[in-house]
Amino acid sequence: MRHKIASGLIAASLVVGAGFAWLWHQEHRSERVLVLASGPRLSEYHDFAQALSRVVAALEPRLNIRVIETFGSEENMTLLADGTAQLALVAGSTMLDGRASVVDFLFPEMFHLLAREDIGISRVADLHGRVVGLPPMGSTSRTMFWRLIQHYGLDQWDVKAMTIEPYEAEHALRTGAIDAYFVVIALGSPFITGILSRTPTQLVPIDQAAALRLTLPELRAGEIPTGTYGGARPAPPSDLPTVAERTLLVTTPAVDPDDIYDLTRIIREGRQELVAAELRAALIEPVEDPFQEGLPINAGAAKYFRRDKPLFVVRYAETMGFLLSAGMLIASTLWQIKLRSDRRAKNRADNHNAKIIELTEQAQNAKNRRELDVVRQDLVATFKLVFADLDEDRITPTAIQAFTLAWYTAIQVIDHRQTILSDEPGEETPVRLGARTVGGGDGRGIERRPVPPTSGEAEAAA
Repeated sequence: MRHKIASGLIAASLVVGAGFAWLWHQEHRSERVLVLASGPRLSEYHDFAQALSRVVAALEPRLNIRVIETFGSEENMTLLADGTAQLALVAGSTMLDGRASVVDFLFPEMFHLLAREDIGISRVADLHGRVVGLPPMGSTSRTMFWRLIQHYGLDQWDVKAMTIEPYEAEHALRTGAIDAYFVVIALGSPFITGILSRTPTQLVPIDQAAALRLTLPELRAGEIPTGTYGGARPAPPSDLPTVAERTLLVTTPAVDPDDIYDLTRIIREGRQELVAAELRAALIEPVEDPFQEGLPINAGAAKYFRRDKPLFVVRYAETMGFLLSAGMLIASTLWQIKLRSDRRAKNRADNHNAKIIELTEQAQNAKNRRELDVVRQDLVATFKLVFADLDEDRITPTAIQAFTLAWYTAIQVIDHRQTILSDEPGEETPVRLGARTVGGGDGRGIERRPVPPTSGEAEAAA
């Protein structure tokens, strides 16, 4: 009976264990679908998103990145906010809402201003009164254009904007329907190459990047190298200054941080596969410290970026060791200085006490008041010297206690000796009471002898 019960318990335990193992397997191996809002079809955002989806599927099969087409960054943020998308590609100048956070910093995008040749547009300020083609609403390019021309003193009343789909831009420029076209796009875009090679257009420089950063800190100086869009007829003919911003991959807190960790790892460590699938991935720059960018970093991405970051103690071990050694050396030096100072103070206090003892002995051996007065004056002088040393920190307050005891002892000895000297006959004040003082003035050999009265004294007595 007991054997059957034990067998049943073992079987039940195995079933429960298998159930937990299956649940764990499902939790960690089940496919996760993440919707990525990209951009218009054939745009850099859309092409990169498709390449990222393929690479993730190959390197991490449990993650399924489903790409959807959008009008651009602004629509992507809307889709992210309402939960339609869990990931989004946006321009670096896009305003992130309170819940969005950065997964990674991707390739830079350059401001491109294309203008028809021979109509006098050689700088941004020349757009006054011109017709400028802009991408559809929802595109960051459209938003950044208005912010850009504002820096050059233009506004919506000075420029006539016309919404032009990217695939319509070449025809609009060739036919003169627009005078210029503005777009923020990755360097070396085939879209720009096609327009410059097939239409009489030119790239217009966008300078003053440093000044633009005062109001648009997310921007930075950029440059379009000579011949980027064609070498036979170099386009541009020389290095062209422009403005750049970085593409961001962002997400929401609803996504599992572990999935974001894996996605960040694939972007950073699967670079070879990404470049093979999409050349723009080669422009992804290393990130030394993403936490210094002033943008919220997703917890999963932060975990990845900190993976190789040693603990503070390990990271600064050499510096801390040097500072500790230097601190110990300084502390040891200061301690030695203190000991030397204390030793000097003790020696000085001992000298004062020795002087008091010497004066005490002199007081005990004083033969008369004059010698005792000299001792008393030396004692007062020593007292003044001791307190002068105390004021100058040449002796310690503790030493004063021993000195005070010795000093009071010396005073008592002087007083006692003075009393003794006062009681000795030789120290009495001489008087003339029928006696004449005979002897030295130092009190020794004094003798009183009777003397006869003078004639005046005799007459007075009669």
